[in-house]
Amino acid sequence: MLLSLSLALSHPHTRAADNSDSAPPPLPVTVTPEMGDVGGKFFGKVPDPQKVHHYYIAAEPELWNFVPEGQDPVCGKAFPSSLLLNRVSWKIRYIQYADPQFSARVLPTERLGILGPVLRGTTGEYLAVTVLNRSWRPISMHPHGAHYDKDSEGSFYKPNPGLGAAIAPGARFTYIWHLDEASGPRPDEPSSKAWLYHSHVAGDEDINLGMFGFLIVTDPKRARPDGTPKDVDREMAAVFNIFDESNLPDSDNDEPDERPAKAPTGPTGPIQRTWSEIQQFTEEGERHAINGRTFGNLAGLEMNQGEHVRWYLFGLGSEKDFHTAHWHGERVVEDGRRRTDVVELLPASMKIADMQADNPGSWLFHCHVADHMESGMYAKFVVYPSDVTGASRDPRAAFFGMPEAAQTLHFQSAELTLPPSDANTCELNVSGQVTVPDPYPSAGRSFTVELGSQKITFHPDASGISVGDGGMLVVKNGSLYGNGVVTGGTLHFDLTLKGNAVRRELEKARVIEDGQLASKPMLHLNLVVGDAHHTGAADVKLLPP
Repeated sequence: MLLSLSLALSHPHTRAADNSDSAPPPLPVTVTPEMGDVGGKFFGKVPDPQKVHHYYIAAEPELWNFVPEGQDPVCGKAFPSSLLLNRVSWKIRYIQYADPQFSARVLPTERLGILGPVLRGTTGEYLAVTVLNRSWRPISMHPHGAHYDKDSEGSFYKPNPGLGAAIAPGARFTYIWHLDEASGPRPDEPSSKAWLYHSHVAGDEDINLGMFGFLIVTDPKRARPDGTPKDVDREMAAVFNIFDESNLPDSDNDEPDERPAKAPTGPTGPIQRTWSEIQQFTEEGERHAINGRTFGNLAGLEMNQGEHVRWYLFGLGSEKDFHTAHWHGERVVEDGRRRTDVVELLPASMKIADMQADNPGSWLFHCHVADHMESGMYAKFVVYPSDVTGASRDPRAAFFGMPEAAQTLHFQSAELTLPPSDANTCELNVSGQVTVPDPYPSAGRSFTVELGSQKITFHPDASGISVGDGGMLVVKNGSLYGNGVVTGGTLHFDLTLKGNAVRRELEKARVIEDGQLASKPMLHLNLVVGDAHHTGAADVKLLPP
């Protein structure tokens, strides 16, 4: 019951509902659904497609959990009561899709947290960003650093806002940003640099709703063929920001002598709050977060000993957001000019810290402002010693915004069993993740597995299980109540395929050769969930019969 009450209080729809007389005017719009996509041009011209990186991003509501682990895994602190009662809040997130139909979400990058997808290119290239607004309010996408015309500015203000200044609910617009010479690093700067982007219709409200991310520009003379900086082994990112979850009306935040004579109205009449009460509510509603996570709940900050790790650091927020990012156990070089282990950040700061990861261990990463640290603004980062497997060195995992990493289906394992008593059959067990709408009621929905010409359809029940002649599908993270609802946008599954037809397809694909597992077996499999088509590949491991 407490959780239900907490969710209702934190929903943005309720923020301005205290008093209709003092409610702010409706937000403006410059693009409506009826207009279609009227963007896609740069000063009236369509840029050369050979020089364009195209991204498809939807702004979508999501219940964001500041502490998904439900505990502090780093310092072991008890959560303040205000956080215990209100761990989740409605946000609007920038979500990347793999297709222009916006049907297949790209799997999230864990260490980015609430941040939108990372956009990247080299100096001289263009970014085309098609944004679809699936939220309840007008939004935009405004970049720092890039060169743009008025229509692609993504910011609403008078007298002549551009077309992309305020995208109405249900509408879409394609921004074109040029990564010109002034967008990229100078020869005396590090080989890549990062710029913030964020919604800029209602300024601070948009950022507090979680609508922000960043783009990376690399010097082509110091870049690999894939556009990543050749002198860097891994990228990390951290946005320091205090979220305001107090849900107080704007009038309550005025100075005492500027507050309106009429008090906000609640369900039982006017709400009379003292100045001290307002300060208490405000402080209790603050979430001191790194990438939208607090009290050590940001995961994925992992690297290997000996790697050159580039940290992209940002600050956002208001006058309280004076932050000092500090690493334990390691030192960094800030913006290529000074060695330190603390980097100062103000709102809209964008800095680079290069780290030579030379000290194996699990280390604290936090804001060194005492109040912020006590309020949960910390995480841990791990440096694996060189003699262990450690963090994946695959560029798709080590760097942000790689086109090859825009996966919607990921296999964690693929294991094959070949019974010696029957050369015509086999059993293939696959564990993985696939993206789905959030929330997604999985019970009774259609899941079709395509293995070569073989198609096997499953319809899981409310417990997440579907069994048939061709195998079994288990939805692992569906709700135990109702219709197996999956939240968070990612569905975890175990899949078993078996039988003669499955074996024939694996032989055609040369996963099986001469009755044995091939020397370099690679499984290619499609999964159709609703209208979305997902494709994945994985190495196959042979299990003893």
